[in-house]
Order: sequence, then C-alpha cells, then structure tokens
Amino acid sequence: MQAQISEEGRSSVLNAILLEELAAGDATLALAAAAPMAFVQALVDQGSSSQRRTVLAEFEGTKYKGAALAVAEPSFSFDVSRPGTKVIRDGDGYRLRGSKGLVPLASSCSYFLVVADSGGTADAFIVPKAASGVRVHEPRGSLGLCALGMSEVQFEDVHVPAAMRLGEHNGCDVQRIVDSARAGLAAICAGLGRSVLDYVIPYTKDRIVHGTALARKQAIAFRIADMHIEVEAMRWMSWKAAWELETKQSATRSAQLAYTYAAENVMSIADEGVQAFGGHGFVRAHPIEMWYRNARALSVLDGIAGV
Repeated sequence: MQAQISEEGRSSVLNAILLEELAAGDATLALAAAAPMAFVQALVDQGSSSQRRTVLAEFEGTKYKGAALAVAEPSFSFDVSRPGTKVIRDGDGYRLRGSKGLVPLASSCSYFLVVADSGGTADAFIVPKAASGVRVHEPRGSLGLCALGMSEVQFEDVHVPAAMRLGEHNGCDVQRIVDSARAGLAAICAGLGRSVLDYVIPYTKDRIVHGTALARKQAIAFRIADMHIEVEAMRWMSWKAAWELETKQSATRSAQLAYTYAAENVMSIADEGVQAFGGHGFVRAHPIEMWYRNARALSVLDGIAGV
C-alpha cells in the first residue's frame, strides 16, 4: 500500500497515520483536528470552484478557524443514510429544518457542513453559524471526550442559497463524506487502543502479584496478545479504507467494516486495560479510566471525523 499525494498535496493514508498518532497521545485532540479537516477536505474534493475560492479562502493562514460536519442526529432511530433533517427548495435557494447532535466544538465553529434529506436523497449544505435560524446549544456533559465540547445544533427554517449546496448544481456524493469520516474514526480508535496497550505492558511487567509479574501470568499475557492483534487489525483496516478513498475507489464497505470493528474492539481493549490494572484502573491516578470513557464515546460518533 503506497500513499499517493493528490494535486492539493493531500493523502488520505497519511492523514490516517496522523490521526492515529494524535489519538495515541489524546483522542480528544485528534477529533478536534479531524473535525475542521473533514469540512475542508469535503470542499476540496467536492466543492465547486466558487466554493473553494470563497469559503476555503477563510481557512488559509495560521489562525484557527473552526468548522465541522453535522451528520449525526439526536435520535435513537438515526440512520446516517436517512437523515431526519430536511431541506426543501425555496425560490432561488433552500430551506433547512432539523437538528444535529454530537457536533464537535460547535460553539467555536464558523461553518457547518450539514447532511440533510432532499426529496429522498441525502445532500450536503454549507451553513454559516451566523445564519439566521441556526441555534447552537450549550455543550452537555458527556461520558468521554469531555474537552471536545459536543453540542446539539438546531436549524429552524434556515435559508441556504443555492450557491451553498456542496458542489452547487452538480451536487455531491454524501456517501464519500461518510466513508472518509468512518475511516478517520477507525484510525483514531487504533491510536487510542495503542495508548492503552503501551500503558498496560510496562505496568503488568512491573506489578508483582503472588511473587510473579502480572505479565508472566498466562491469562494476562494472552489478553495482552489479543489487544496487540486488535490494534494491528484496526490500523490495517483504517489504512485500507483510506487507500481506497485516496485512489478514488469505492470505500463504503471497507470504511464501514473498519469503523464497526474499531468501535467494538477499542472498547474491548480499554476494558481489558481496566481489568489488568484492577482497582487502580478505576481511579484517576492513571489515565486508564479516561481511555475507557473515551473508547465508549468513540463508538457512537459515526460521521464526525475524516481522512
């Protein structure tokens, strides 16, 4: 598998590697970087020349400017392929109605890329936070990823000019955006799993129980081996999906499998980490309990990152 740098100087495989490395240090930081990256990359890949010239120009330079995908919705019945948020034609533009949930750093965003149902087909729209009818709720406390400031965003009859439909008259491939997000989340899960594994191994080597290091006990050693296998599998699956995105192949199957596997197994890895630490795994003297909470949060964030 060889990374191919695009004309814009971007590689999905290198982005996956970057997100894993960031997540190995702090999964919240990785997601904070991935959210505006996903917005910008969607515009680079599928935006019209006018959108790239006007909207993307605001993200040039060294000053931070927030933006995020708005895909997930605050409903138990939410299906990423059937958004409940609706958009209808309204004169020379569109009228957007609905709400999105788990939007990262929503209070700091200047733009949202909102996925909405348009006559039975998913479509995406560039919506400024300052637009009339956009209401960003205060972040609610969450189980994990607490510093990400995830919020619900409501769109109450928001007028969206036709020029702000992603791709304008050509439209866009929403599934491609979702595939990129899932590949990115899988890479972040791999990084989090790696941080747990790297923390557990030296602890179990040093921790002596009944005269023997924990790592020398067969049950613990087998669990650590399984954790290593799962991290490697998450990494390669995220890379495969990223490579298919980079080479303009259909990545839907690989991205879905990568995220589904990663979401399940990063939770398993974090749980094994807590078990290996025993009572120490439940106190904040060690980061294991935080990683456990972050792993659970990652498993429900379908559609907020991107590679």
